[in-house]
Amino acid sequence: MPQLAALGGPPVAPEGLRSEWPAVTYDDRAAVLRALNSGQWSRVDCRQASEVSQFEDEFARAHDARFCLALASGTAALQVALRAAGVGFGDEVIVSTVTWYASAAAIIHCGAVPVFADIVPDTYQLDITHAEALITPRTRAVIAVHYAGYPCDLDALKSLAARDGLAVIEDCAHAHGTAWRGRRVGAHLAAGGFSFQESKALTCGEGGALLTDDERLIARAFAHHHLPPIASRPFVWLNAPAPNFRLAELPAALLRSQLTRLGEQTAIRERHGTWLAEELRRLGGVEPLRADARITQRGYYFFVARYDATQFGDVPRAVFVNALRAEGIHVGMGYEVPLHRLGCFTEHNFDGLEALVRFPDYAAQSLPVAEHALAEEQLTFTQPLLLYARNCELVVATIMKLRNHLDELRSLAKPE
Repeated sequence: MPQLAALGGPPVAPEGLRSEWPAVTYDDRAAVLRALNSGQWSRVDCRQASEVSQFEDEFARAHDARFCLALASGTAALQVALRAAGVGFGDEVIVSTVTWYASAAAIIHCGAVPVFADIVPDTYQLDITHAEALITPRTRAVIAVHYAGYPCDLDALKSLAARDGLAVIEDCAHAHGTAWRGRRVGAHLAAGGFSFQESKALTCGEGGALLTDDERLIARAFAHHHLPPIASRPFVWLNAPAPNFRLAELPAALLRSQLTRLGEQTAIRERHGTWLAEELRRLGGVEPLRADARITQRGYYFFVARYDATQFGDVPRAVFVNALRAEGIHVGMGYEVPLHRLGCFTEHNFDGLEALVRFPDYAAQSLPVAEHALAEEQLTFTQPLLLYARNCELVVATIMKLRNHLDELRSLAKPE
């Protein structure tokens, strides 16, 4: 009788893994109702304390920053950060090719040019040595994506920013709660952008925030997201049109409630993620990202592991993933295509901007570490799974089961 569920055997987790998200409490409902009943659904000309302004103050404190600007999305946060840092038409911005496309779309929305850099093989973070080699006289900024919640090397980025005079924007869409050398990410450099989209560790459905310690930058950022002044908020008049990227009062109230639980949830994810990483290292063949003592708190969007086919009988990753899923284990492969291979970049499909600005030939670009990682290695478990210890135990038990039945696993890879 076969043992693997993909061949008809009993699955390890017949009911799947527990992953309730978003998690909604009585306090969340009460917060939204408070904002609903206030009659003030936008903080513009609010006649009472604004939910948005209070959230900005609370989130800045929670992430060790002086200033916060709440915005409509994480993409808007990056775009406004770039604008406030002086990025404009025809400038180049270096960004990792391993990220959600919004990291590069924000650059395009500024009329600027994304320049894609490779990643470090054992952390999946921006290869800063490669990024530095890409700097040209047109380079104005770097977007450092804290991919999966694992932070980029902020020490090296600070050196690069000081040496080359570049604005470094932290893309923290995955990194709620992550800390580097005892300080949470977001304002270590020029600015940081967060997302509060539904899948994120802090969510209101859709939303974003910009963090910075720079008083001049936050003033420019405010003016780039909304022109008329708002009481108690920094403001600089710009003789240019600004988009409406404001966050509304109802989602801000929900964020304020959700924020009260972020610290505890981050600690739980970190504890379970640390245990899972240790167990996977013992098993071999599914290697977690490299540990770094400078990461003093690990926030998660993905738990990332690197699949080594040679330790599973040369079974391709897709077969391994399907075998895990048959056992009831919800595993993904993250973003399966690096940005420099996406059609909108290879085809220069930028709504006419390509006729005005010179873009690289992305189709000809080779970024071998990223290409290999996304095509053959990366396995991902989403952050809600890390809230429950039993999920992690089931992941380990299932991978051990596949290792113990390699003949059956290999048979799944054979052509019919």
